[in-house]
Formats: sequence, structure tokens, C-alpha cells
Amino acid sequence: MKLFENYSLKEFNTFHIDVNAGKFIVVEKITELDELIGPFELSAGKFLILGGGSNILFTKDFDGTILHLSFNQLTEIKSDDNFTYIKAEAGMIWDDLVKYSVDKNLGGIENLAMIPGTVGAAPIQNIGAYGQELKDSLVEVEYFDLTDRKIKTIDNEKCQFGYRDSVFKKSLKNKFIITSVTLRLSKYPVPILNYGTVANELSKSGIDKPTIKDVSNIIRKIRTEKLPDPNHIGNAGSFFKNPVIDENKFESIKEKYPDVPSFRQENKIKIPAAWLIEKSGLKGFRKGNVGTYPNQPLVIVNYGTASGKEILEFAQLIQDTVSEKFQIQLEPEVNVI
Repeated sequence: MKLFENYSLKEFNTFHIDVNAGKFIVVEKITELDELIGPFELSAGKFLILGGGSNILFTKDFDGTILHLSFNQLTEIKSDDNFTYIKAEAGMIWDDLVKYSVDKNLGGIENLAMIPGTVGAAPIQNIGAYGQELKDSLVEVEYFDLTDRKIKTIDNEKCQFGYRDSVFKKSLKNKFIITSVTLRLSKYPVPILNYGTVANELSKSGIDKPTIKDVSNIIRKIRTEKLPDPNHIGNAGSFFKNPVIDENKFESIKEKYPDVPSFRQENKIKIPAAWLIEKSGLKGFRKGNVGTYPNQPLVIVNYGTASGKEILEFAQLIQDTVSEKFQIQLEPEVNVI
């Protein structure tokens, strides 16, 4: 365990907002968590778990304790005729886990390539991309319960996974620290090609019978061309969730915009937030040091030394503009602190 005071978080958030934490603790072992509860009042909610900071916007200094989990072991815990079960600790970089599974030809998370952040953050958001979601492969989550200081496990069903949602945002909010996840990955993977852009890129590359490695590589190519590298331009990826609307609302939009893209989700319709932002005239829009990325308007970027408050105000401008044009309220995917 390492403790720092008045510690800069600029390198621990992908917007590169220069704010400080009152206390910053690097937790190197799961067993150290129990030692932290009393001294730093973690159970009182005056703390934050921070991995790569890829889904967070700091608008001010954090007057409390930040825990940075650095334990990152990966273990293949069992295997049967069809599946391999792997356990990854919370501090592991998510994309390193994807690369490992693809190299082993274990299917289930290959479409989630290049999603930034750590393994511990993945279940909270139920991360997903290009037709795959974490919930499709996750068996259980292990977490440290802040109320009774015990390590517990929760299975897939009890995680209450939804679209960018889970029990960790609801009844367990502020009561847990995720320590590891267990995934079930297929030994005989079948590539998921639901998204037209993936199928089109594979076709352009002359790949008729793609492996999961082919699919993952194509997704990496698409993301590299479409999304800014946070190491060069500050951003947190998709800033807003794709809104889910009812059939009547969708039909009213389709009357004016017959080409509106959509994805059916049970008895509702999901519309890309990026399309709404672009149709609102905000693709590539810039105000001072903040703007929407020209190749993907769903991404808000920090072009220079923008503060967190400036970025938040810009996001609110997008929300207001889209709401006025479409009567749809965009909901942030990024956590605002």
C-alpha cells in the first residue's frame, strides 16, 4: 500500500483534468482493503475507486480518499469440453484481458477490444460494443463489501445487468469495491457480425470466413480511425448513452428523417446518440478548448487546457440542443464528479 496526499489526478483521468485528491492510495493487495476501512472512513462514502479514469469527468478537486487498485493477476481457474473459465483481478487493464482471450482463441469478449479502463470498472457499466456485452460472458463478480468488510461473490443474474447498467449503480452503490471478475469463454467461438461496419470492413479486407482475431483486429482498426487517442487528445470515449425510446416517438422522428438508424430493444427502439448530435448540427462543433470530435460527435474532447466545468457546460449545451430539436434528453454515460 502506498499513500500520497494532495495528489494530482491529471494522469489518472483521460480528459487530463488537472485536479487533486486529498489522499491517493495505491492498493497492491486485496487483503489491504480491510485495513483501509477505519482510518480513511471509506464506508462513509468519502472515497472513490479510480482505475484508468476513462469514464469520469472531474469538475473540482476531490476532497476525500481515492483508491487506485493495482492488483492485476489473471488465472485460468477451470476448463471443460466447451469453455474456459478465467478470473481477472480488478486492476488489470481491460484491453489486456481481451488480447489474452483472442490470442488463446477464447470467444466472448473479442468485440470489446480497445474499450479503455480496468477490469474492475467493466461490470459496473456492463460495457459493450459491436453486438457484445460483458454480461454475455460474465459468470460472477467478486467484491469487498464495505458494510461488513467481507469478500463476497455475486452471480450474473443478481448483477441485474441492463444497458450500461448494473446492481452496482443501484442497491450496491457506494457499498462495494470490485476485486475480480470470472468469465466463461468459448473454446469454439462464433464471430458476432451484427454491426454492418464490421462486416463491411471484413469484406473490404477479403476475409470471407473471419476468426475472432480477424473481427477483433477489424474493430481495432475501426476504433482507431473513428475515435481520438486519449493519450493525445483528452476524452472519455462516448459521453452519452444511446437513448431508448418508444415506438410512437420513433415513428414521429422517422417521418422527418426516413434514414434514421435504429436498433430494436425488446419493445423499445434505440437510436444512436451520435446521429442525434450530428443532426442537431453539432458534429465537429467547438467552443474554446472543448468540442465534439469531427469523426465521432458522441465523443467530447479537451483540445487544450479546458476545465472540467467547461466540459460539463459543453455537454449540457449538447443536451439542450438535442432536446429542443428531438424532445429527447441525452443521458451522460460518463460519471461527473
